[in-house]
Amino acid sequence: MILDDHTVKGIIFGSGALGGLVFIIWLGIVIYLKKKWLSELEDILDNGCRTFSGLGLFFAGQGVLRYATVFLWRFHAKRFGMLEKREKVPKHIQRWFILAFFWFMTSVLLFFGSAAVLQIYS
Repeated sequence: MILDDHTVKGIIFGSGALGGLVFIIWLGIVIYLKKKWLSELEDILDNGCRTFSGLGLFFAGQGVLRYATVFLWRFHAKRFGMLEKREKVPKHIQRWFILAFFWFMTSVLLFFGSAAVLQIYS
């Protein structure tokens, strides 16, 4: 089945719009994590240094992504000096940060991937 040019561009635009929607959902998750768990996590992993929760939403997003990489990969935990400390964080909190990481990566892939495909296709 061959799709016409208009249909293909509509599908690609739709996936980009879906990426934007997923990004908005990710922002909601970041707001939830900032209000509920980020301060507690900074107490455990960064010895109470409020680098991410004390500032705005932009830095909270960076903190969520940083701590998610600490929970996902041993290399990053060791690199940031949090290898032993990450075991003190409850698993349900770790899962929330990992979920937020995958929501962000999905939104970036959909949004910028569709823009790249549209640019190449045009």
